[in-house]
Amino acid sequence: MNSFTRSEYSATISHDNQQVQYRSVSKSAVACVAFAVLGLLSFLTPAFVLLPALGVAFGVVAWLNFRRYPDELVGKLCAQIGLLISLVCLIASVAQHVYIYNTELPDGYERISYSMLRDNPKTALPFSEAANDLDGKNVFLKGYVRPGDKKNNLKNFILVGDFGDCCFGGNPKISEVVAIKIVEPEKTVNYGFALRRIGGKFRLNPQTKVTTDKDIPQVFYEIEADHVK
Repeated sequence: MNSFTRSEYSATISHDNQQVQYRSVSKSAVACVAFAVLGLLSFLTPAFVLLPALGVAFGVVAWLNFRRYPDELVGKLCAQIGLLISLVCLIASVAQHVYIYNTELPDGYERISYSMLRDNPKTALPFSEAANDLDGKNVFLKGYVRPGDKKNNLKNFILVGDFGDCCFGGNPKISEVVAIKIVEPEKTVNYGFALRRIGGKFRLNPQTKVTTDKDIPQVFYEIEADHVK
């Protein structure tokens, strides 16, 4: 039988009784970093401004958790970096979109929105009452290109106001879509996530107009676009 000296025995007992402390990765810190990276998309369209806002929210939650449980969580540096990136994206993207809004309207065009084009259930009209007044006027409308069979070099396409209807298979009502016909000879657009700014003459088709889009075969509204960005 092997024998132990007193010092060897004490070292063995000390090692056996040693408490091992486990630390877990902060989920809030991970979420903060993820939304910080996604927050870079906020410069593309206002619909994505929510992403860096969520990054800031998770960063604050992570910071509070690190203060409350300093010895139990890891990932503090990642949370700090994610929070900083999220703050920069949030502030800069909001400033960018505000600036664009205040400078984007071309001279001689009237700004309209999709809320103005939705039909009113209280009337018998299947389209908006405001559309009657807009018919023949130069209007400016922002929206997203709805993808069809063709996605590049488009001269005719459907413009929708909701990002979900554009890119995630939404099913918009006929009073929530506008057919765009680009009349500027050299101008075309490609499908993408970017918000489009369309200016041109508004046309109301009370009996609807047939389109080439198989998902939206008929529309009430059309814009003959001479301003496309």
